[in-house]
Amino acid sequence: MSVGRAPVEGEPLDRGACVLSIDTELAWGEAHRRDGTEGRHRFAAERDVIDRMLALFARYDVSATWAVVGHLFLDACDDDGRGPHPDVVVPDYDWLDADWLAVDPCTDLDADPYWYGRDIVDAILACPVRQEIGSHSFSHVIVDDPACTPAVFDSELRAATALAAERDVALRSFVYPRNKIAQVARLGDHGFRCYRGGRPVAPFAGRAAWQRRALGLADKVQPLGGSAVRPVPGDGDVWNVPQTYLFDPAASPRVPAAVWARRPIARLRQAARHRSLFHLWFHPYNVTSAPDRAFDALERICRAAARLRDADRLDVLTMGDVAAQLDARADVSTH
Repeated sequence: MSVGRAPVEGEPLDRGACVLSIDTELAWGEAHRRDGTEGRHRFAAERDVIDRMLALFARYDVSATWAVVGHLFLDACDDDGRGPHPDVVVPDYDWLDADWLAVDPCTDLDADPYWYGRDIVDAILACPVRQEIGSHSFSHVIVDDPACTPAVFDSELRAATALAAERDVALRSFVYPRNKIAQVARLGDHGFRCYRGGRPVAPFAGRAAWQRRALGLADKVQPLGGSAVRPVPGDGDVWNVPQTYLFDPAASPRVPAAVWARRPIARLRQAARHRSLFHLWFHPYNVTSAPDRAFDALERICRAAARLRDADRLDVLTMGDVAAQLDARADVSTH
């Protein structure tokens, strides 16, 4: 076996898999930052791009995972004198002076549309092509900080799953706010089967440093087997469905969208060749910053995925689909 075709770590899939996960958080994602800065994302444009994305996914028969902050399941909430959501245990971060939930306006969707998102949940559920709703916690807590104790994280997961259950949504996939991963084993206690994690091993792991450098350069031109990514078991028997590519074409504004899309499409084809994973993730604000450019690139990726799927070389799956496939295989192997 050649150096560039080293075995891929993790669980091989039935076929290569294309997974899209979208962190859906509106103002909750920008409410608290450790460095004290404030985000300047175009919240007002997010609903429009979400509708356009759903229409695009319907056109290409793409099922995606929408990681929704639990509070967005609401269209209203109030303060009964005990503070917002008194049943939710809040973290006491040493870098935050105010109460964690002090940002909650305790109003409704009409008054504060960036803090409530029941209409967004409705749109996702109404998409003619099945979409998965996953969790992005209840209030976008930073889980890897010591202040997010097990009691805080359990409370966040309970609140999120309860609100989802009111809409007959069973949450199975979790995306950590800001990708700060911790307390993975607790996810299984609340019914989750997978989370979006990082690459389990570095590309071309186990090779000499000079080989990794040479292979890395070659891999940028034509993705090699040694950089492919597959799901792996996480703590508590919950699957890590690793992210592999951030969708952010606006970060390279001088590169035409058609050129920018070549690299993710090459990774998509790599997944088809190696029964591995192409996991594209982003926020709606990665699209609102340059929507025409972003939709040009996203449509190219969806079109390429659909062609590989129609050729029986690739499956277009949600995170939950990946976990279900691996769970089913594990059940067969134990009987």
